[in-house]
Amino acid sequence: MLENFVMPEIIENDTILLSSRNNHKYDEDMWSETDKNRNFLRTYMPWVDKTHSLQDCNSATDMFTDKWHKGTDFAYSIVLKSTGKAVGSIDIHNVDCENHSAEIGYWLAPEYNGFGYMTQAVKLIETASFLQGLHRLVITTQQENIRSSNVAKRSGYIFEGANKDAIFSDNKFHDRLVFAKLKNS
Repeated sequence: MLENFVMPEIIENDTILLSSRNNHKYDEDMWSETDKNRNFLRTYMPWVDKTHSLQDCNSATDMFTDKWHKGTDFAYSIVLKSTGKAVGSIDIHNVDCENHSAEIGYWLAPEYNGFGYMTQAVKLIETASFLQGLHRLVITTQQENIRSSNVAKRSGYIFEGANKDAIFSDNKFHDRLVFAKLKNS
């Protein structure tokens, strides 16, 4: 069993910085991107319709901070080094210390799709997670979210199957695709 699973507060490469969401530094950027891209994000992210203000983003950061300190979830803002602006989020959640596994979740403002930022973010968080002792990481996507599935595939995650009608979003049921990667694979 993993004891005291922790993640670094900053993970970076030459292009992007993953900054822990256990402070309010990027809340204004996160609110701006959420509000501006509400119609796109709501298709895949049910929390969008519960986010109506900067205060809601502040409250989400408080929740992320609490989960960070409990060691159950580790959320990061994805920050472009070229601009210093947060353009999305990635996290490790459902950390299972007994089985050395967790899930990765992510979203990116659509205007930043196609530049490889999310694939880089997945690689960064994956490397840090495996270094901290995890053995298995899972990414789940809504079947219609082709870009998200492609991020998983480009990052070396293997398709394991589909859960029929497992996601209810945008007032309808969708299949959930499951991708996984093992340490050293």
